[in-house]
Amino acid sequence: MTIIATDLDGTIYKGQTLIDGVKNGLLEIINSGIEIYFTTNNSSQSPSEIKDKLDNLLQLNLDMTKIITPLVIFQNLYSGNSKDIYIYGSDNLINFIKKMNINVTNLENAELILIGRKEENNNSEINQILKNVSLGKEILCLNKDLTFPTELGEKPGNGAVVKIIEDNLSIDIPTLGKSGNLYSSYFIKNNIDISFVVGDRVDTDIIFGKNLNAQTFLVSTGIKNYLDINIADVQLNKFSDIVPFITKNS
Repeated sequence: MTIIATDLDGTIYKGQTLIDGVKNGLLEIINSGIEIYFTTNNSSQSPSEIKDKLDNLLQLNLDMTKIITPLVIFQNLYSGNSKDIYIYGSDNLINFIKKMNINVTNLENAELILIGRKEENNNSEINQILKNVSLGKEILCLNKDLTFPTELGEKPGNGAVVKIIEDNLSIDIPTLGKSGNLYSSYFIKNNIDISFVVGDRVDTDIIFGKNLNAQTFLVSTGIKNYLDINIADVQLNKFSDIVPFITKNS
């Protein structure tokens, strides 16, 4: 069976708005018998919230197991783990992780620091994290996206805080996002053989596809890329343009 993995923000939708042609393109792919995984670095919403959003926008009832976020990777690796964790992130993120039977604690008592995204960054909190990591505390991030696309343009992403910490301490923080090996390993370990990867970011989507030895498609409906766009196998305007490539080769 042919399986594709598609990004969401900047590829399927921006904010609450579907990108032109997406709905018909997805239906054509689904009706041709191709399996679709919805892969995203979005960690400010739970996988179930993302499913609800997709179901509402597309008027479909998608399979929850086909929505893979860094939180799914985190749950797969850490659910029931005995480590005390400090979370830099939204209340939604903190509540989601608490439901995994993980002890979420303060920064002083934490064994692991997890970096997510807040609507407004807290410089004092970031400075305390810097201090704790410099003293040897383990740190992990959900993704390294410097920005993410919205209807109103790009906004600072999870990676903005990650970069501050990495630059100050000269370290490379492991990531659960698409640019890291932990994300692609989830698919490999579960024998999910992805043939095509579609997305708007070279530094996440296309790298993820390369890690899986999949054919990669870069669309221009999302963020401005700072890495060489020629890393992608194929460059297209939007998601619906991939349909002839994928259905022809399925």
